Amino acid sequence: MSIAEASRRVAGELRRMLLEYYGEAYYSTVIGEGVSGDETRRIDIAAEEYAVDLFRGSGLNLWVVSEERGVYRLREKPDYIILLDPLDGSLNYAMQIPFSSISIVAYNASETIPLIHEAVYGIVQSVFSDVRVEYVDGKALLNGRVFEKRVERRRIPVVSAYLNNTGELEALRRALADPAGGLKLRIMGSASLEASLSSLGLIDYFVSLTGRLRNIDVALAIALAVKLDSGILVYPPLEELRVDDVKVIRKLIIGPREGMPLSLGEGFQGGQLSY
Repeated sequence: MSIAEASRRVAGELRRMLLEYYGEAYYSTVIGEGVSGDETRRIDIAAEEYAVDLFRGSGLNLWVVSEERGVYRLREKPDYIILLDPLDGSLNYAMQIPFSSISIVAYNASETIPLIHEAVYGIVQSVFSDVRVEYVDGKALLNGRVFEKRVERRRIPVVSAYLNNTGELEALRRALADPAGGLKLRIMGSASLEASLSSLGLIDYFVSLTGRLRNIDVALAIALAVKLDSGILVYPPLEELRVDDVKVIRKLIIGPREGMPLSLGEGFQGGQLSY
């Protein structure tokens, strides 16, 4: 079984499990915190353990890095490292808002730990629809359709934004709004899917300034953005974002190369604009 086949299988089985448990109050209960400090619900642990067990049964030599319990070393010397977010959008899931996703991104393991944009395979699968974004054989795909380049930006940009305060919202408006029509703001609660769609250009900009993103959330989006030559502003910079543990991403902006909001990136403290 290849790493792509194993990852697709895990995503499909995990999606079926999440749909089966959807709406059950027991699984929505907060029971603690994950390794990055976010709230952990029963469904988060159940999904993570189920996915890890599926990978364990794949026969592949793996380490799995996930948000609740960190690193699962399934073999002493792995061939692959997996960044796993088994349920991105668990608050939506618990509140029965049908917008959540599953993210699985694979890297070749070697003596040099891979960086976040050096994926060999990745999938973000919507839980509640058939939308599937993939990176496979060096290609970016949406539901099997290959994207050779990023979709061109709209005159009135659609922006997915996660911000701390109204001051950042006003700065975002000044940086991105079209003089005639403003901008269209969307906050949907599943960064894995939103950021990946932004890397394809289907959402013009993905902006997160909250300091709460993790590498497991946006690994596929970053790999796709590099592949499709999108603009990326990120802190910590790409060369510091290893995949051998859960890492916090303080700031991330993905968008078209022409029209990146550099004014929003002034405080990135060494963050990188990838061209």
